[in-house]
Amino acid sequence: MRQPMTYERAIVIGGGMTGILAAKVLSTFYHQVFIIEKDEMPDSPKNRLGTPQAFHPHRMLPLGKQIVERLFPGYTKELLAMGGFNTLDQTSRFITKDGELTLTDIEETVVTRRAMLEWVLMQRMLNEGQVQCLEKHEALSLQLKEGTNQVIGLVVKDRHEKPGRIFEMKADLVIDTSGRMSKLPKWLKDAGLSLPQTNELSVSLGYSTRYYKIPPEAPYQQSMVVVGQPERQIPTGLFERVDHDLVAVLLSAAGGSHYPTTDVDQFDSETAGLTHPAIADAITHLTPYTKPKGFRVPSCVRYHYEQMNDWPSGLLVMGDALCTLDPIHGQGMTKAALEAQVLERMLKQVQKNQQLSFEKDTLQQMQDANELGWWLCAIADMAWEGVELKSETTIPHLTFVQEFLNRYVQYAILTKQPERLEAYHQMHSFLTEPRDIINLEQLHAMIQADTSGETAEWWSQWDQKDDERNRAFFHEAVPDFRLQQLLLFN
Repeated sequence: MRQPMTYERAIVIGGGMTGILAAKVLSTFYHQVFIIEKDEMPDSPKNRLGTPQAFHPHRMLPLGKQIVERLFPGYTKELLAMGGFNTLDQTSRFITKDGELTLTDIEETVVTRRAMLEWVLMQRMLNEGQVQCLEKHEALSLQLKEGTNQVIGLVVKDRHEKPGRIFEMKADLVIDTSGRMSKLPKWLKDAGLSLPQTNELSVSLGYSTRYYKIPPEAPYQQSMVVVGQPERQIPTGLFERVDHDLVAVLLSAAGGSHYPTTDVDQFDSETAGLTHPAIADAITHLTPYTKPKGFRVPSCVRYHYEQMNDWPSGLLVMGDALCTLDPIHGQGMTKAALEAQVLERMLKQVQKNQQLSFEKDTLQQMQDANELGWWLCAIADMAWEGVELKSETTIPHLTFVQEFLNRYVQYAILTKQPERLEAYHQMHSFLTEPRDIINLEQLHAMIQADTSGETAEWWSQWDQKDDERNRAFFHEAVPDFRLQQLLLFN
């Protein structure tokens, strides 16, 4: 019989975005919360060694912003006061080989550097006094109660002085949020546990970012995306304001055949080689502020810990240590916020029902929350030659879904329907079910609008010849991700 949970101390491994959100949630349930962070924390909003991707632009999607704003009321206003760029009523260009649409942002969302975001949230949380951050400390191993499968703490190394002091920290709950380099698989194997099959998306992603200053005399420049062409190995380009006088230009490509350059002299010429010259034209009015800097992601991995029958009690895992998404799609921080909301919801439930299998059920619900992001990343990235999904299960009708979405975006642009493109972006922001877009009714509208007959000809290879069978085909191709249930807070 399961023992009732106690709420004296919780430990979070890792002080990044996921760790901050996890610690904030835990602070309302546990008397003490400690963050174990191996880096020395900066004394101002600066990048640190443990977050090499922090140089590159980050943006919280609307759903993530809503969750984080609930946990940290007013954080958006605080970031704006510190120089973050407000996207409210700002227009942006979405450019493809078929044309472009201009979209208007109706949300007050701040675009800023990751270091600024993490700094603001960490300082807010530490000032509340319920969370302590042990910087320059490293988690070495799990502590299990002898003869049981219960985690009771960590073995930790204080790295302030060499060779370092090793000591034990007891805890009622340990959460690993240490990211892609998590030691959890090794720790579980050391404990004699067998790990389930992982899903791996061998993405071979490379991206490169360069920042430009906006001179006072420069004409106004909209943020924009120039969509790449995977079939021709042409990268995607992003031009995004990050504060009132700074712009980030990012080039990205998957598959490994070409990584965007980090060479100063070549960066602008590669930008000029995108599908459309809009970004190249825009930077002629700007002044280079940094050298280009690259980041590479060999693969995205999803650990199915929820399938372990002998998963230890007193242990959870979140963020990239559980499931890594392709960072180029900008969904990672929102995924972390969703997981934090799951954690909060499950802690409330277990207080009402002590017989709840808290750890296993929480892991399962976090995986449910990650399902849509993983599916969307796989569909987008596997359009690039060289990207491979290594998994026991495949994505049904992958090619159909990829081609449908390509034709849907083309349809939205050619028929000048920004609301259709907004729905596409809402799907990628976890606000709209894919079935709301990928369905038989939408297909009929696309066929009717295409006077060339190409869409009808394309559909003929999939057509099941009657509506009932066609609807069954669509349902097989596009899962129901149960978003409404996953987004519930209470």
